[in-house]
Amino acid sequence: MTQNSPAVRPALTFRSGGWVIALACVLVLLILAWAFAGIFTGHHPKGDGQSVDTYGFDLSNLQTSGGAFVASGNPKDFLRSLDQPKVLPGHEMLAYNAKLRSKYVVTADRVIGVQINGKSRAYPLSLMNVHEIVNDELAGVPIAITFSPLCDSAIVFDRRVNGQPLQFGVSGLLLDSNLVMYDKQPEVVAQTSMDSQNAKPTPQVGMNADQSQPAPAASASSLWSQMAGKAIAGPALATTLGTTLAEIPNVNVCTWKHWLATHPTTEVILPDPQDEQRMKSFSYSRYLLSPRVEFPIGRKSNIADMPDKMPVIAITAGGETKVVTLREAADRGADAPWNFVVGGVPIIVVSQKDPASVLVGASDATPIQVTPCLWFVWQAFHAPAAPDHVLMPSQSVK
Repeated sequence: MTQNSPAVRPALTFRSGGWVIALACVLVLLILAWAFAGIFTGHHPKGDGQSVDTYGFDLSNLQTSGGAFVASGNPKDFLRSLDQPKVLPGHEMLAYNAKLRSKYVVTADRVIGVQINGKSRAYPLSLMNVHEIVNDELAGVPIAITFSPLCDSAIVFDRRVNGQPLQFGVSGLLLDSNLVMYDKQPEVVAQTSMDSQNAKPTPQVGMNADQSQPAPAASASSLWSQMAGKAIAGPALATTLGTTLAEIPNVNVCTWKHWLATHPTTEVILPDPQDEQRMKSFSYSRYLLSPRVEFPIGRKSNIADMPDKMPVIAITAGGETKVVTLREAADRGADAPWNFVVGGVPIIVVSQKDPASVLVGASDATPIQVTPCLWFVWQAFHAPAAPDHVLMPSQSVK
């Protein structure tokens, strides 16, 4: 080769680096196949994110009690429920974390703590953010752990309706910015009259005039409101039975450190392998710090000094409800247990600071309903709270 001859580059072979290009091509093809799988198989996500009529639910008997019923921007099952998760003894969490590149649950992480018949289990909010619903069973009781990140509301239900356990999913719809669930039932096949079999489809709600496909067939599923704890649309409303979900009592949201210290035999649920990346990308911290409520609500706060996104805890016992702010509960119960009475039931609050963590219960072991949430959603789903039912900072519980 002379000095002026052009350099000859060695041919690219599989061993010398061609495998990288081949692997990249395979990955691209797999991604494309995944992206278009729904088109080829006919399985399309239900719900366009804008119109409630595109989600395939029967809304003919919708009952919202004046609430704002809207699409969330995501299709049905964009967040898939976690069903029958694996569990780990809580005391093994340190060893479990040591095997991971990024720790799963640490002391300051918030969890939903559930205790039934002496058995306790924790559901980390970092995992609930990417599922919102967990269909589980604890101490022989089928339960649905539900979390609505937009409202920071955690409620656990007995999944049995008329004696039959239901499985719940995320509908992609919201009522007053709150989670709307659906019970997983077989799809109803739309019936077409003989006269219209050969006719050109008439545009309907959720269908453009130039579309050849009709709107989604109505589902046999009913819609259920998390905060209301009852069915709001669908077949469940066709009967007076089975329209309300029984709430599991004594549910708390607190830090993992607080829950483990008070429930040393607790279990904690584990994520699916594919959840790891989603847990990193799902965060509501900026939303919770903002004063703005992103979706419409039907009833505004009647207490001027209470910000919409003030974290509160609603305590229901003996037919009465008191609402306390998380800040007040954390301050009052930090140095010594805070005791007061709701509906004739003695309530005890034990808390930790930095970060604020509160456990609420009845000192005489009476089952009580504890609902942690943001103020705006409690106000939206309940009659305007009387001032003496809401504990503002530096006030006393009556």
